Amino acid sequence: MAHGSPRIHRSIVRINKVTDQHRIKSHPILDVPERHEVPFTFNGKPLNALEGEVISSALFANGIHIYGHHHKDGGPQGIFCANGQCSQCLVLANDVPVKACMVMVAPGMRVNSLDGLPKLPAADKLRELHDVPLHKVKVLVIGGGPSGISAGSEL
Repeated sequence: MAHGSPRIHRSIVRINKVTDQHRIKSHPILDVPERHEVPFTFNGKPLNALEGEVISSALFANGIHIYGHHHKDGGPQGIFCANGQCSQCLVLANDVPVKACMVMVAPGMRVNSLDGLPKLPAADKLRELHDVPLHKVKVLVIGGGPSGISAGSEL
């Protein structure tokens, strides 16, 4: 295969209501609260996420594991590190390149596959900035892995 012509694979999107098949229903330490569904689209197909869910989790729960393809060899890309370090889950959300594991789904969000490198927004098209809420806490546990969950359960 030539360097400049990557294979393009198309992911199959199953349209369905948010299912419990790929979701945590109970946890030995944490409560699993009920959440409202949030409508969004992936490549123009209507899907649902759960409130507070990041794009990658919503796509995975809807049976979508390939979010795009690498710009050099056309290899499939999707969730890999799940913590924002690798860019394997890069998608376009409302026409802006984002890491799917780091951005929460918003109602009506348009998410599209990224096949190749993203085109960055024009310099004259600034993103809207939002105030960041300030929370005062006695203790802050950073990380939701085994150590973070264990530390949080001891508090």
